[in-house]
Amino acid sequence: MRYRSGGSGPVDGPDDLWRQAAGRDEELLAGAAFPLYHPSAPALSTAALTEFQLTDGELVKVQLCRGDWFAAEGPVVQVATIRAVDPGTPDAWAPLEHLLGAERERLRTWDAEPGGPVAGPAQLVVDGAPLPAELRLEGRLWVARLRPPGGRVVLVVTARGVAPEDVELGVVTDIAPYTQGRQLLLNEMALRRAAQQKRQDDTGGPVVEEPLGLADHRRLVDYSVAESLRLEADVRAHGYPVPRPGPPGTERRALWDKAVRQQMRLAGEERQEAEESVTALVNQMVTLAQAADWFAAPATAAAAEAAVEESIRFTALASEVASAPAQRAWLRQWHRLDEPPFPDSPQATPEELRLRHELTLQARASWLDLWRVWLAQQ
Repeated sequence: MRYRSGGSGPVDGPDDLWRQAAGRDEELLAGAAFPLYHPSAPALSTAALTEFQLTDGELVKVQLCRGDWFAAEGPVVQVATIRAVDPGTPDAWAPLEHLLGAERERLRTWDAEPGGPVAGPAQLVVDGAPLPAELRLEGRLWVARLRPPGGRVVLVVTARGVAPEDVELGVVTDIAPYTQGRQLLLNEMALRRAAQQKRQDDTGGPVVEEPLGLADHRRLVDYSVAESLRLEADVRAHGYPVPRPGPPGTERRALWDKAVRQQMRLAGEERQEAEESVTALVNQMVTLAQAADWFAAPATAAAAEAAVEESIRFTALASEVASAPAQRAWLRQWHRLDEPPFPDSPQATPEELRLRHELTLQARASWLDLWRVWLAQQ
């Protein structure tokens, strides 16, 4: 988990923060122990780093994109370079139909041509030479997988609105357009979400969700909060949780995995970091729902929705939201950063336990106070 401190030094402007973030990404990719491939043709203008994955601090996957990542019709070509020595890396050997399904879910589209999907061997041009590839095509969308000579990496190509025979791949020589494009992409996602929220505020009702929002985070948070409040109500009414039909564990695991993978993609975190980030997010929202009367009250439903939205944006995009002081207070409490460094011992003394309990209560009260201040400004 990358803790975001409040800091008391000079505040950088948006352009400085943008350049710093792009520079960090460029340094990270420059240290890759394998060649990174990108779509060298067709000549699509917009470039962006859309995903990278770390394992034990080392890059194992980098995805570079050309084209309109937001458009359901394309044109867009994405190339994921996956280190071949990591067979467990997601997408390295997943069935092609699963990779297509993930891309459709990303854009919330399920278009298909009559006659069903087309799958089989094909060829893609890599570094000027045609290479054999696995291919699956469904409507305007297709995915291909191949291994360049040397066997150091696996390439997974996902494209929409571009024919496979028009695509060429090559080793990227200038990563700067992609790292800079990533910052523009994240900014565009935040703007789209803000525009969607404004339309909802203007109409007073729900709107169709924009593609590529933070839907997987929201689904997990909504599910977790609802389940927690239901269990709490059961215990108050019956003294025990009332069993419900169906497999809730399976549903929660699926929601959890999607949110973690979305966190990895958006925050650039490896899986363990992403799991810690999502865990902190979900626990804050569940605790807030249980501890703050306004969170579940119908009269303040809009404020509760805004609290969830800001918490997700803070977690996934590191956005400086209005509730950032409460977010940081929660992280300090969650990671016990305000506790004194008690010496390690087989068993804490009664005085240490008492002090820990008092500090926990104080941190909880300060965190709730910051949320009350935020609520008064809504």
